[in-house]
Amino acid sequence: MLEFIPDIFVSALVSFFVIVDPFGSAAVFASITKRMDESTRKRIALKAVSIAVCLVITFSLMGEALLSYMGVSISAFRVAGGILLFVTAFRMIMGYHDPDQLESEDNTTYKNREDIAVFPMAIPILAGPGVMTTGLVFSTSAQSHSDYIYIFGAIIAVQILALISLLGAQKITKFFGETGNSIIARVMGILLAAMSIQLIADGVADLLHLI
Repeated sequence: MLEFIPDIFVSALVSFFVIVDPFGSAAVFASITKRMDESTRKRIALKAVSIAVCLVITFSLMGEALLSYMGVSISAFRVAGGILLFVTAFRMIMGYHDPDQLESEDNTTYKNREDIAVFPMAIPILAGPGVMTTGLVFSTSAQSHSDYIYIFGAIIAVQILALISLLGAQKITKFFGETGNSIIARVMGILLAAMSIQLIADGVADLLHLI
């Protein structure tokens, strides 16, 4: 059955899943919304995912034209995106997105925000630079209209999974526990770091060919 699934869909699905990290995102969401009622959490989750889907798909479609207008090559963008992905991966591995870090008195980034659906949930957690970079890279490698459908399908599928995770955030965090959530985030961070290095290597190789 798996041979009927296009490779580009599988590759995009895995890439977006690792970067978005629905379960890790759920842990963050549970932490910053734990004092809110259920209806408010649902409204925030739906809004955050909707914004994230629109942002990633829009950037995937228009990002290349924007870069062309700015005189930036796709190869250079891949290198820059890979560096940003590595920074995100490093923060995941070092635990900067752990709930206890978010609740720290020294961390005012996520506090005093009325609309957390936009920040930090949509940006940068669900649709950060890494996600948008990955969307653009896949869209620029698309060979046909069907490839675009598969890529956007992967984006929507991962965001739906993220929505399910956010809606069940309290249960998920209780199921895995603090240790489990920490382990998942760091494993995802290691995978993301490897992806970022590959992205940088591909970009540098392309740039060298242009010289």
